[in-house]
Amino acid sequence: MGTGREESLGKRELRIALVHQTAVIEDGGQHSISLDQRECKFESRTEVGGLEIVRYLSTGTDDVQNDRSVDRGYTVGEAANGDRYFLRYEGTATMKDGIPVHLEGRWWFTGGTGKLRGLSGEGTYSARPTSSGGMGFKIEGNYRIG
Repeated sequence: MGTGREESLGKRELRIALVHQTAVIEDGGQHSISLDQRECKFESRTEVGGLEIVRYLSTGTDDVQNDRSVDRGYTVGEAANGDRYFLRYEGTATMKDGIPVHLEGRWWFTGGTGKLRGLSGEGTYSARPTSSGGMGFKIEGNYRIG
């Protein structure tokens, strides 16, 4: 179940924006800061610590200058039994005409509740646009509970 030993996480996911608010910074460059909240869904059944993950939201900021963005934020995920996990992420995005064409970065579990209490671990992510207009993420890493 993940308790006391390290397990790996290697999954693909899709994200859909729920909230997107952008403030343009008039400093002479193509510069803006956005606040985003995205509902995320794995393409296949995903478990953490033996618990199926059924829902999660990622909330973060994007600091965009010209065709590059620095992104950071937080995710709260929920398992089928109601237990939650928490993680933070930091990364960069390459943009073309204001639209991300490649994202990459790192993530860290920062804790959890119930059977996920004591969750720790880290990994990487990368993403590219999908044909449906969303972003397809590849997530890899390791975690342990306890």
